[in-house]
Amino acid sequence: MINIIRGSLRRLRGARDLGAVAIEFALLMAFLPLTVFAFGIVDYGGIMVQATNLSAIVRGAAEYARGQVVQTGILPTASKIGTVLNVPAAEFTVSSFCTCANNAPVTCPGAGQSSPCPPPDIRVLQYVAVSGSQAYTPLVSTTWPFPPSVNARTVLRAK
Repeated sequence: MINIIRGSLRRLRGARDLGAVAIEFALLMAFLPLTVFAFGIVDYGGIMVQATNLSAIVRGAAEYARGQVVQTGILPTASKIGTVLNVPAAEFTVSSFCTCANNAPVTCPGAGQSSPCPPPDIRVLQYVAVSGSQAYTPLVSTTWPFPPSVNARTVLRAK
């Protein structure tokens, strides 16, 4: 009789252990997505920081390029801008274009040439455009649909 009671107690104790395991598993599964979301938040923050930094670098590069065009009339190369700003990680593209005052695109006239813009407003506006690109590697790759690189572009009026 005592052996029967002990056997029943063992079965009850085993059933309680199984219930505890089920509850622990349920709690674990409830918090597991939070860790996945935490990595996503960290990756998103990382890409936003990198995009903000690249935007600031490209803005500074555009300011420098505009200053060179205004002072010397010569557009600096991307490698010159990278050297001056000491930012080798960003890949710059520097360009210049002209428009008339009415936003019609024209070829930039050289020194001493007449304006190609029609009257009454014959002003030629010159712009400097600087673009930058930087590769981005997420903390947990292939988990989130993040772009492979961040890009920034700044266009400033030079003349």
